[in-house]
Amino acid sequence: MIVAFVVLILSGIFLLGPTDNIDDPRDVELISLDSSMQGGKVLFRTYPDRPAIPNIRIRDEAGNPITLNDIVQENPGQSLLVNFWATWCFPCREEMPDLDALQTRRGGDNFRVVLISVDRGGVKPSRMFLDKIGVKNLDLYYDEKGILGTAMKTIGYPTTILINKDGRQVGLMTGSAHWNSQSAHALIDRLLADE
Repeated sequence: MIVAFVVLILSGIFLLGPTDNIDDPRDVELISLDSSMQGGKVLFRTYPDRPAIPNIRIRDEAGNPITLNDIVQENPGQSLLVNFWATWCFPCREEMPDLDALQTRRGGDNFRVVLISVDRGGVKPSRMFLDKIGVKNLDLYYDEKGILGTAMKTIGYPTTILINKDGRQVGLMTGSAHWNSQSAHALIDRLLADE
């Protein structure tokens, strides 16, 4: 049953992935990452055309409107690992400590982990959960109606998207990963070095 669900998700990603064209097309790659999912692996799919980020507003924790493009422009040269999640999603909850550890280890002028909550109850339940489990280093934003997530082709949670320093989407993964593992660091290093 779980295998069929993963196959369905991967098929959807292939069929629904962004198609924004640029001058440097690449081959699609599927890169394996360590995971707590059955089989211990999850696949990250690269986008050959590196689509632009949709210019859709989300909210910061104070309720101010902002876009991912704003975040990119405010931090030139910084790549983002954007994680769409919800407190009701067990795999999302499970990977938060690893995302926090990844930000602690790698976060800085060149790299940052960004959380985008899709909780229906607003950003407050998300912040309360993060505080409860001791996550302190992750920036939290809110996609109230899931509009940005839909535009970025999220088909389940968690969904994580790597965005390069030029504000282009490098690839996407649906499912939880061990983001502070050797396989995750290798994926980030290799994909961002190619940009």
